Amino acid sequence: MRKAPKRPIARPVRTLPDLEVDALDTTERVIQYCIRHDLIDGVELDIEKLIEKNDFLTLRKTPLPDGIDAYIKETKPNHFEIGVNSKHSRTRQRFSMAHEFAHYQLHRENLNGLAEGERILHRSDERNHLEYQANSFAAAMLMPEDHFREEVRRTQGDVSELAKRFGVSPLALRYRAKNLGMKGHGV
Repeated sequence: MRKAPKRPIARPVRTLPDLEVDALDTTERVIQYCIRHDLIDGVELDIEKLIEKNDFLTLRKTPLPDGIDAYIKETKPNHFEIGVNSKHSRTRQRFSMAHEFAHYQLHRENLNGLAEGERILHRSDERNHLEYQANSFAAAMLMPEDHFREEVRRTQGDVSELAKRFGVSPLALRYRAKNLGMKGHGV
């Protein structure tokens, strides 16, 4: 007797109520919001438009001192500015925006305790819990696990192609793969 082929089990999609843009405290909520508001083109999330949709956030692209990728600061009560280094590549700016957006969503009550201006995804051994959370949130938001795994399969792990599809740097891509426990050469 022949065995039935193994097929993936269809998971029910849990729908969330329509959320306000400033209430996106999980990556699942961010992705659902972006799908509902047409902020994903292929697999690339439009982080700039997501930030612009939030009335409590202002995005500013400006040259920043060497060693500074981005910052978030409160400019008036409950209103924040995300600044991104305009000297950096588009992919680095996108990750920096997502990182600062994550700080806003996860840490807005503690933002005054953060240094104004930071290096993101730096390679030092520093283990700052808030920065780790923001990096993980940013990577998961820009590269959702289901899409990421599917694209890795589709591209056979081609790091350059994957980075292009998600609009991120190879470093950000490898960071996400590592967080998902993926092993192998490249991804």
